[in-house]
Amino acid sequence: MLENKKFVAWANENIVVVVGHTETGHPTEIEDDKGKKTPGCPLYKGLTCEQHRALPGECRNPEDGLPKLESTNLMPNSWLVFPDGTVTQVESAVQQVPGKIEDLVAEKQKEIGKHLTWKKYTKYSETFATFDEALGADKLKDALKALKKVEKDTKKLPEGMVAEVDKRVDGLNKAAQEKLASIQDGEDEVAAKIKAANKLKNEVAARLKRGYLPVVEEIKDWVKRAKAGELDGDAAKSDEGS
Repeated sequence: MLENKKFVAWANENIVVVVGHTETGHPTEIEDDKGKKTPGCPLYKGLTCEQHRALPGECRNPEDGLPKLESTNLMPNSWLVFPDGTVTQVESAVQQVPGKIEDLVAEKQKEIGKHLTWKKYTKYSETFATFDEALGADKLKDALKALKKVEKDTKKLPEGMVAEVDKRVDGLNKAAQEKLASIQDGEDEVAAKIKAANKLKNEVAARLKRGYLPVVEEIKDWVKRAKAGELDGDAAKSDEGS
């Protein structure tokens, strides 16, 4: 199973493989072609022998809040642990057949709801990092451009990822509102304020799947009133274009 390249590729995208094996009769170091030895298990790459020997006990006696796997005399035995905490034992006739494992996971995922492959999760996480960096540098246009790449897929995303999108939409809108307030409260003449507000509008005017950021309408409304001389302290109308 773990040497089946097609299954490994699928597993790397859809599940996290955890191997528990208490057997002690194999080397506990990996030896390369030149005879150099390094700590690690030659049977289960990425694990040390201490780790895979400890895992069965940890799975059957987990810390509070973690799913528990029941003891069984069947060897090997396989289990699927899903994000909602449910545990399903894989029948012996299924656990050595990659296609059946994939079907079992796919069926359960449909019950649980929306999910992401590891590749997509990584891509979205990188995009969030780009957004966070741009917002932190006060580059609102770049932040919005990055956010659009994830926000357009909102209806396809699990709840947790939707919450991450919503948080960033709100954060970007708040940053733009604070920038608008700074323009409004500044010492510049009305014409200069209008120019700065329109520049801000252009930075955040790209339309998301859900529509424009609320601040866009706020900017347009303020500029309209500023041109009409309706703002407190404005004695004259401005002829500045939008």
